Amino acid sequence: MNAPVKSPVGRRARKALETRRRVLDAAETLFIRDGYSATTMTAIADQADVAVQTLYAVFGNKRTILLELINARVTDDDHADTLPGRDDWQAMERENDPHRQIALFAAIATRIATRSAAINEVMVAAAGADPEIAAISEQQRHARYKDQRRLARSLASKDALRHGTTADLATDIIWAIATTRTYRALVGERRWTTDQYQRWLTDLLSRELLAEPTSASRCDQKPRRQAGRRLGI
Repeated sequence: MNAPVKSPVGRRARKALETRRRVLDAAETLFIRDGYSATTMTAIADQADVAVQTLYAVFGNKRTILLELINARVTDDDHADTLPGRDDWQAMERENDPHRQIALFAAIATRIATRSAAINEVMVAAAGADPEIAAISEQQRHARYKDQRRLARSLASKDALRHGTTADLATDIIWAIATTRTYRALVGERRWTTDQYQRWLTDLLSRELLAEPTSASRCDQKPRRQAGRRLGI
């Protein structure tokens, strides 16, 4: 039996995807090492081993590379354009148990921060001198707020939020706490492990957002609290 012949279109698409990944990886290395302003399109092309003309044809300019790089690190998926398009995010939104839902969100947030914290700092630094990068940074912050509002509204729809906490207030709390800057402070500077950070985020968001457990379910909460005490948080 003859093996199926791969179409030229499929091969071209795979090659284009591989080139895109190589360019984004090269740009990330240079942006973090040398800074956004000091990194040139020629340097990115050399690092990625592609022609600089190809770089301009595919991306157009350096700002677009930075934006696509950040989006790629957030979604970590060549087929999902947005975070809610990812399978793990959709599974989190379908989860019926509020505590489990927050734990799934904390796992997603930790993975995103691990991938994107360093390049986000590059963007923040560049935003001070580049109004267009500043606009991109603001768009990213707004997109993160919209995504996190989906979790808050899902919890509100289950009547899971603590008394007096609206969906808008819950969104503000998630948005303020679950940030790459917090991740960098605790994991990058204070040398927490990613597992420790994820458990801390889960515990903090659960305590800040969720209604007190009923007496029948308090026994189920003891292992979580005890784990937090063992971490010293």
